[in-house]
Order: sequence, then C-alpha cells, then structure tokens
Amino acid sequence: MLGFALQPLMAGNHKKKPAPDRYIQNYERKLADLEKRKQDTDKMLKQANTDFREQTERKQRELKELAEEYKQREARAQKAIKEFGEQQDSISAALKKYRIGLAAKQATAAKKRQEEAKKTAAAKKPAEDAKRKIDSRKKPAPKAKVDLKNREAIRKRAEESRRAHLKRFDKNRDGKVTKEETKAVLDQEAKQREEARKKIEEANRKREAAKKKAAEDAKRASEAKRKRDEARKKPNEVARKKPAPKKVTPKKPAPKKPTSKKPDLDRLRANYVKAQKNDQSAKGLYAKAKRAYDEARGNKKTYKVDLERLEKNYERAKKNAYTMGRALVSTKRAYEYARRK
Repeated sequence: MLGFALQPLMAGNHKKKPAPDRYIQNYERKLADLEKRKQDTDKMLKQANTDFREQTERKQRELKELAEEYKQREARAQKAIKEFGEQQDSISAALKKYRIGLAAKQATAAKKRQEEAKKTAAAKKPAEDAKRKIDSRKKPAPKAKVDLKNREAIRKRAEESRRAHLKRFDKNRDGKVTKEETKAVLDQEAKQREEARKKIEEANRKREAAKKKAAEDAKRASEAKRKRDEARKKPNEVARKKPAPKKVTPKKPAPKKPTSKKPDLDRLRANYVKAQKNDQSAKGLYAKAKRAYDEARGNKKTYKVDLERLEKNYERAKKNAYTMGRALVSTKRAYEYARRK
C-alpha cells in the first residue's frame, strides 16, 4: 500500500525535458555545413598546391628539353651556313674565271669581224662609186601635185571623226581614251540596248494582252446580246402559237408574286469564287516577286538594271495583290448581303 501511495508523488515530481529550439538547430546545422565546406576547401587547396608543384616540375623539364633541342638545331644550322658559304665561294671563283675567258673570246671575235668588214667595204667601194656617178646623171622624179581643197576636206573629216570618238569614249574629258573607258562605254551601251529591248518586249506583251482582253470582252458582249435577242424572241413565238383567247368577263387581277432572286445570287456567288481565285493568284505572284527582289538585293553580283526591273515587278505585284484583296472584300460583302435578303 505504501508503494502505491508513493508512485503518484514521484510521478508528480518528474520534469519533462524542454523541446530544442528551432533557431538553435538551424544555426548548428549551418555551422556544421560551413565546417564541412571549410574542410573540403582545405583539401582542394592542398590538392591544387600539389598539382601546381607537379605541373611546374613538368614544365621545367619540358623547357629544359626544348632548350637542348633548339641548341642542337642552332648548331646544325651554323654548320649548314658554313658549308653553303664555302660552296658560294667556289662557285663565285668559277664564274669569275668563266667571265674572263668569255670576254677574251668576245674581244677576239669582234676584232675579227671588224677586219672582215673593212675588207668587204674595200672590195665594194669601186662598184658603189661607179653607181653613184650613174645616179647623179639622172634627173630627179617630179613630186606629185597635192589638191589643197581635197586635203582640207580630208582634214575636216578626220577632225570630226576624232571629236565624235572623244565625245563617245572620253568620259573624264582629258583628251585621251583608255582601254578602261572604252570597255566601260561599250558595257553601258550594251546594257542600254538590253534595257530598250526588254521595254519593247514588255510593251508588245502588254499590247497583246490588251488585244486579247478586248477580243474576250467583244466575245462576251456578243454572247450577251445573242442571249438577250433569244430571250426577246421567245415570248413572241409563244404568243403566235397560242390560240385566240375567248372573251370572258374581266376578273380582278391576282397579286403578283415576288420574282425569284436565285439568278442574282448565283451570279454574286460566281463573282465571289472568281475573286477568291484572283486574290490567291495575286498573293502568290506577290510572294514570288518579293522573294526574287530580296535575293537580288542580297547578291552583290546583281546588275543595277536587273535590280530595278525586279523592284518594278515587286511594286506591280504588291499593287495588284492590294487591288484583288479589295475586290474580294467587295464581292464577299455583296454576296453576304444578297444571302441575308
């Protein structure tokens, strides 16, 4: 009984351990992490010092080997230079000896030629003297008469031709025509001829397109006129075939039914589909022209004439695409409005 009575008293005197503080735990964990990092950094420093000493020793050994190799190369080069100098001296001596001998041979040959020329001249002298005496007895041939007017006309034509040539090829007006100026002028004239030819071809193409369009318009107009004539004749023929109407009492006219608008709707739908196709075609041509113009601008070898032509095509395609887009919007609005009505 006494033991059971003491147990509650002992249990009441027992104290619980306080819970550890969270901030203290964080600080201790950070200190442990820093201590571990410090140890790792110390190890890395020791390893870096060891690697530095090893690399320094290796580089010193390589530098010593490289210095020895360069010394050996220098010795070989000095030896080769000495050998080349000895060969050069021997060749120079042989060349000097050859030149002396050649000069002696040439002097002997020249002296011999002079003696032969003197002998030949002495042998030909009597014949030349006799010929000179005969020629002196002959009368000199009269000079041809020159027409002063003809000479002046020739001089004027030559001066005009020279001025025209300078005007055409002398671009810097210094009175001289060089090969570069001639080539530049000829290239420019060739470009101008090519541009004129392209303009003529473009004009002919536009003219043919206009003729073709006019023929198509005329054909459509004649077809529409034929249809109108047929529609006008048909009620007359039906009226002639019907028998004469009997006399009946007049009746009150029935109210007119509204006419069907299906033909107008079909026409507007056809116009809308056609406008869609034209818009797609114009957009394709615009993209193609823009791509060609951008590629030509990026290429430095493109001629200025071709670049201008591509730029004009690009502007024309852009304008055409804008026009087709506006036409598509108009036809779509008209078709939608007709459908709603």
